[in-house]
Amino acid sequence: MTRLSPASLPAYAERYPIQNFDYRLLDSGEGRKLEQFGPYRFIRPAPQAIWPIRLAQKEWDQAVSEYTYSKGKEYGGDWNNSARLPKQAWNLTCEDLVFEIKPTGFGHMGLFPEQAAHWLWIRDFLKSLPEGSPKNVLNVFGYTGASTLAAAAGGAQVAHVDSSKASVNWARHNLELSGLGERPVRWYVDDVLKFLKREHNRERFYEGIILDPPTFGRGAKGEVWKIEKDLPQLLQRCRNVLSREPRFILFTTHSPGFSALTLKNMMLNYLVEPGSGRFDTGEMSLHNEEQGYHIPSGFYSLWWRD
Repeated sequence: MTRLSPASLPAYAERYPIQNFDYRLLDSGEGRKLEQFGPYRFIRPAPQAIWPIRLAQKEWDQAVSEYTYSKGKEYGGDWNNSARLPKQAWNLTCEDLVFEIKPTGFGHMGLFPEQAAHWLWIRDFLKSLPEGSPKNVLNVFGYTGASTLAAAAGGAQVAHVDSSKASVNWARHNLELSGLGERPVRWYVDDVLKFLKREHNRERFYEGIILDPPTFGRGAKGEVWKIEKDLPQLLQRCRNVLSREPRFILFTTHSPGFSALTLKNMMLNYLVEPGSGRFDTGEMSLHNEEQGYHIPSGFYSLWWRD
């Protein structure tokens, strides 16, 4: 397959084919999705998959665990594990990136596969910049570091920020698994808003910013994050640490009510000037190639300067 040029739109599936990805969406329907993470199958909620399932029940029965939301809980749920669920974590590859995979208490597996095209776009775009170009990249709400790995693979110096020490340690392990342990990555277990304020005071600036804010979260010292209240302040503080010649900004969300156009409008109001670069906005999705459909999985807005 021929890769699109780094300045092309990141898009998904057939528009930006991913080679050697150990993840597959096998089936979905009736509010659930059947996924393959390496050698193991899992069932997780997919509230928008209101169509009927297509595969036979015996295919679904091969799942080693199913995650269901818990009644009465605002967030979280429970795994119903079979005896076939491995006791140890395992590795999953996406081209040259390697991730440790294991089920978590919030139904995550250690990465968001709907973001995979963005990882490869980040890597390839950074590689395409002229030799000697500054490549300082900030990844806030960095989770287990997929975008950090991609930026490091593209030759960037990366600052990775997350309020969870466990997630930051997981990201550091993923960097080592990918053979990128010697790349210049700074790790911060910190509240994002406080970190950005300190970076501004330290006069540290970034050519690229990656942000994937959660709907709700808590900082390293229990600070409460609510996207509908705190997003404007987040974007203003990101603007304060943008270099005078930024190269790209990737803004994604899984929060209901925050569409791709909302993300683009917020970027235009807080981060970039109209006409200063190119935009690609749209819906993130998981693609089932055999069945020919996509599961909606959040929204993105990407800006870059040619």
